[in-house]
Amino acid sequence: MRAIAPALDQWRRAYELAAEIRDLAPWTWMRDTDHLGFEDPEDGSPRFISVMGREGEHYAVAVYRRVEDLFRIMDLVRDPGEVSDGILETSQLQLSFEDRDFLDAADRQVIKRLGLTFRGRQSWPCFRSYLPGQFPWFVDRDELRQLTLALEQVLAVAPRFRDDEDGLECLNRMGMDEHVFLMRTPVSTAGTVEWQESMVRIERPASPEIVPEGNEFLLQRAVRFPAVENTLEVDLRPAPSPVQERKGQRPYFPWIMLVVESGQGFIVGHEMLVPVPTLDAVYSRAAGALLDVLASQQIRPAEILVRSERVAALFRAVCGKLDTRLTVRPSLPRAEDAFTSLLRFFDGG
Repeated sequence: MRAIAPALDQWRRAYELAAEIRDLAPWTWMRDTDHLGFEDPEDGSPRFISVMGREGEHYAVAVYRRVEDLFRIMDLVRDPGEVSDGILETSQLQLSFEDRDFLDAADRQVIKRLGLTFRGRQSWPCFRSYLPGQFPWFVDRDELRQLTLALEQVLAVAPRFRDDEDGLECLNRMGMDEHVFLMRTPVSTAGTVEWQESMVRIERPASPEIVPEGNEFLLQRAVRFPAVENTLEVDLRPAPSPVQERKGQRPYFPWIMLVVESGQGFIVGHEMLVPVPTLDAVYSRAAGALLDVLASQQIRPAEILVRSERVAALFRAVCGKLDTRLTVRPSLPRAEDAFTSLLRFFDGG
């Protein structure tokens, strides 16, 4: 479905709220772990808000659109190494405050049509949509609606965090430790909408099952490949630069699978996976891509090393069929060196 651009009146309201947020500066007393939630009146879905900027680097209000995005962000806070690519795997919306040069021509055109002006560093509102595996892009009408709702919640609740009149600091710790969050729910009475509050326990959703693309013929071939004593490091991570296939189309980050021999460090093979239409396409293709690499060498390795349980889940079925040990090791030095060399190539060095 083609995205619908926001109407000018919708932009006007969004920029009014952005100016109020900038004046309030809630990041001076709120942390990005101070999550609060609200129920979207459009479909009843829970959304979660984080205020960023306590460290003085990136001033923003983020809206996590799914429960799994909230938990991914909390996991990232607790253990950045375990989910180092986690920020690229979340679905979120952001209002951030940037320097003027950061804005796109389309942003400046809307600001000009509204007759607005902003001065100073990190003072220009920037509205962006983040989708897993995709480059940050312009918001559509419904995304701006969600962001506008979120900004209204921040303006209503953030001053209470500052004054801590409701013991919100204590309640926030319940969010990180016990998954209990302050939720605001819209209630319509006499033609007006009021927001009611309650503390709600949010259950961590089950990890989605990844259904690998099948290539039974190639798998049966691989089972007959000669077994070798090699240990291979297999890593999967996004490329540093986005790809835009057509002008005006949202760019994406290709994901690269590198297969590196653990002893000598030579690259056995690599595959580029495209997160289109969604990032699930990368996960479902990963096992098949590994088989392609092994088929190019016609080997069946004794062991494969990966850096997380999440990546291991992608290869467990194939490794079981190949009688190949699958081991999780947080550090894959040979693969890391290979990716560093690849980054130099992307940077032209």
